[in-house]
Amino acid sequence: MSFLKKLDKNFELVCLAILLMIMTVLSFANVVMRYCFKSPIYWSDEVCCFCLALSAFFCLPYSIRWRTAIRVDTFSSMLPKVAQRILQVVCDVIMLAFLGICVKGGIDLVGNAAKIAQKSPALQIPVHILYGVMTFCFVLAIFRTVQVLYLEFTAKKEAK
Repeated sequence: MSFLKKLDKNFELVCLAILLMIMTVLSFANVVMRYCFKSPIYWSDEVCCFCLALSAFFCLPYSIRWRTAIRVDTFSSMLPKVAQRILQVVCDVIMLAFLGICVKGGIDLVGNAAKIAQKSPALQIPVHILYGVMTFCFVLAIFRTVQVLYLEFTAKKEAK
C-alpha cells in the first residue's frame, strides 16, 4: 500500500522531473557540441520540444490533484462555505465533461496519426505515440478530478 500512496502523490512529479532532466542534459550537450566541437546534435531540439510539450500535459493532472491551478476565487470566497463547496463540485463536473471531450479528440487524433503513419522530422518517431501520451494525460486528469471529487464528498483533506 505504501508504494501506491507514493505513486499517487508523486507520479506526475517524477514524470516532470525526468522530462526536465532530459531537456537539461540535451540542451547542455547540444551547446557544448555546437560551440566546442562545431557539430551540433540535430535531433536534440526535437526531443526537447517534445519533452516541453509533454511536461505541459503532465502538469494538468498534477494541478488538478493538488488544487494548484491558477483561478480567480474572489467571487467564491464571498460565498458561504456550503455554496463554495457546491460551486467547486459544479466546476469539477464541468471539468470532467471538458476532459472527456479532450480524451475523445485525443483518441481520434491518435487514430488519424497512426492511419497516415505520421513521423517526427528528425528522429522519425511515430507521432501517434506522442499523441497517445497526451491522451493518457487527459485520462489521468479525469482520474485526478474524480479523486478530488471523492475526497471532497468524503471530506478527507490531505496534507500537501
